[in-house]
Amino acid sequence: MKKGLFFVAWLLAAVNTLSAQDCKNYYYLLNNAEVEMSIYDSKDAVVAKNVYNILSVNKEGASTVSNFSTSLKDAKGKEMSSGKGQFKCTGDNIFIDMQMSMPNIPQLQNMKMASEGSAFLSYPSSLKEGQTLPDASYEMSGNANGMDMSMQYKVTDRKVAGKEKISTPAGSWDCFKITYNMNLSLKMMGMNMPMQMAAAEWFAPGFGVVKTESVKDGKKVGAMVITKVKK
Repeated sequence: MKKGLFFVAWLLAAVNTLSAQDCKNYYYLLNNAEVEMSIYDSKDAVVAKNVYNILSVNKEGASTVSNFSTSLKDAKGKEMSSGKGQFKCTGDNIFIDMQMSMPNIPQLQNMKMASEGSAFLSYPSSLKEGQTLPDASYEMSGNANGMDMSMQYKVTDRKVAGKEKISTPAGSWDCFKITYNMNLSLKMMGMNMPMQMAAAEWFAPGFGVVKTESVKDGKKVGAMVITKVKK
């Protein structure tokens, strides 16, 4: 009887270990790595590139945490803005800084925005079709052409739509397609300018997000695709 109970306990532990995510293979946990995401407009032309440099990777309790810098460059390579963010992996969940999922809208690219801290989108290890994922929100403040502004960014109705294979210049991955709604509220000069879009991202377990796409009123607004990883 004891042997049987021991076997069941061992089996459950093995299943839990297999279902946990292997943190070390996520591209944002490769120390000193450089990740390039190309940004496309509605006509699939490259308009900018977001380059992430992994500055450090550390253990914090049961979590593995990385700190990275971001540099948004236009099509000619001129830097438009920069920032910093975090990525966390616990084995059961990963947490991606919401700055990485910000929609790439031409009107927002020249706005220098900053935040007091970080907010994260979470991804459990046990992703499956039809699953609902937690919402998240983020607030920023900044300046554009001498005018102060603030912006609230919300991601809601996150659902795992299914599996798809995605190929980019950086490689090919079996991904989960996750759909969601984006709500932006920009406040400037006493005015509130809301913007709503539908979006999707393709998440490769054990690696990370390899593609995002945003749509407004049924028309594609833009996309971001991983195009290079330097280890």
